[in-house]
Amino acid sequence: MSALTHLLAGRLWSPAGFEEGVQLTFTAGQVSAWGALSARPSGGDGVFDARDAIVVPGLVDVQVNGALGWSFQSHHREHFDAIVNHHLAAGTTTFLPTLVTADEATLTESLAVLADYCADSPPANLPGIHLEGPFLSPEKAGAHDPAALHLPDGPLLERFLTAANGQIRIVTLAPELPGSLELIRRLAKRGILVSAGHSAATFAQMQAAADAGLRFITHAGNASDWPHRAPRPEGFWGSEPGLVGALLADERLSGSVILDGFHFHPALVAPLAKLKAPHGLLLTSDAAPVAGCPPGEYNSGGLLATVHAGGYATSSRDGRWLAGSTITLLDAVRRAVTLAGLSLHTAVGLAAATPAYHLGLSERKGHLGVGADADCLVLNEDLSLRAVIVGGEVISEQ
Repeated sequence: MSALTHLLAGRLWSPAGFEEGVQLTFTAGQVSAWGALSARPSGGDGVFDARDAIVVPGLVDVQVNGALGWSFQSHHREHFDAIVNHHLAAGTTTFLPTLVTADEATLTESLAVLADYCADSPPANLPGIHLEGPFLSPEKAGAHDPAALHLPDGPLLERFLTAANGQIRIVTLAPELPGSLELIRRLAKRGILVSAGHSAATFAQMQAAADAGLRFITHAGNASDWPHRAPRPEGFWGSEPGLVGALLADERLSGSVILDGFHFHPALVAPLAKLKAPHGLLLTSDAAPVAGCPPGEYNSGGLLATVHAGGYATSSRDGRWLAGSTITLLDAVRRAVTLAGLSLHTAVGLAAATPAYHLGLSERKGHLGVGADADCLVLNEDLSLRAVIVGGEVISEQ
C-alpha cells in the first residue's frame, strides 16, 4: 500500500484515555489532524479502515538484544535487518539495540558498526544504543560473561563513546563498583541516561549514584536486590532496601520491568506503576538473541542460552539465571493486561509514552497527537495485531 492519508479508528489511544471514533490525517509521515469520523474520505487507496479496531501508538523499547538467533554484535551485521524486522512486524517501531558485556575489541567494533547502522535509515527508528556492561557486578552477572566484566575505567569508557560516535543513549552499570561515580557524572554530563543494573548496590550507594546523576534502573528486580536483611556494623541483621527499594523510595529514579511472566511477578506491576506514575515505570522486552527461536541451545552475542518450551530462556552458564526474554514488547503489553490486571490504556502508556519520554522523543513518539510521527498499531479486540504502520505506511498487515 502507498502512503496513507487517513486512518479511521474505532478507538484511539491518547494520553488522557481512549477516544471513540477518530479520523487521523497523515501528511509527510506525521499526524497532521484529528477529527471525528465522517463520511469515508475520497481516495480509498490512502485510507485504512480500523473502525472496528483499537489504534495505539507504535511501541518504544529501551532494550532489545536481538532475535532469531542473532545479536547486534558486529559479526552478525548481515542479520541486523532481520532482527529489526522481527520486532517491527510485532509492533515495536522504535527501540534501542542493546550490546551486552564482551571483551573490549568486540564491544568497540560492535559499537562502531551498530552506530553506523543506526544512522543509516534502518527499517525501524533506532535512536541510539543501550550499552549494558561491561561495568557490572560479578555477583550479579546473570547471563553476562563473567570473564569479560570490567571495573569502571574512564579511558575504556571514552574508547567506547568514541567508537559509538554519539549514538549511546543508555549505559547500564553497577554503581557500587569503585570508580562508578566518576563514570556516572561523566555520562550524565553528556546527556546519556545512566542506569543501575546487574548490581548489588545498597540503598546508600544508590543514593550516592543518584546524587551523581544516575536516574534509571534496568530490568528492576532481576540481577538486582529486593528489600532484604543484611549485616549491619552493630552486628545484627538490619533492613536493606537494595535497588528495588531505592526505586520505590527515591522520586529521582525510574526503572524498567520485563513483563514476560517470569522475570517480574505480575502482581507487583500495578502497585509499582501506581507508585511511580506518571513517568517512573516502563515495560521492556529485554528480548534476547534467542527471541523467536524454537527450544534448544544457543550461543549468540555473548549469551549462552537454553530456550525452553515454556516460553523462557535460561543461561547455559548457570541455569538459575534467566537469559533475557523470548518476547516482543507487544507480548509484554498483552501480559500486562492479562496477567498484571492493568488497563490497556495504562499498559500501552508504559510501552510507548513513558519510554519515549525517557529517550527524549516525546514530541514525535509514544503518542498520536498532531505533529507526532504516524507510527501506530491496529489491534483487534482480543489484542491480536492487525497492522503496523510506520511513517504513515503500512509495513505489516495480518
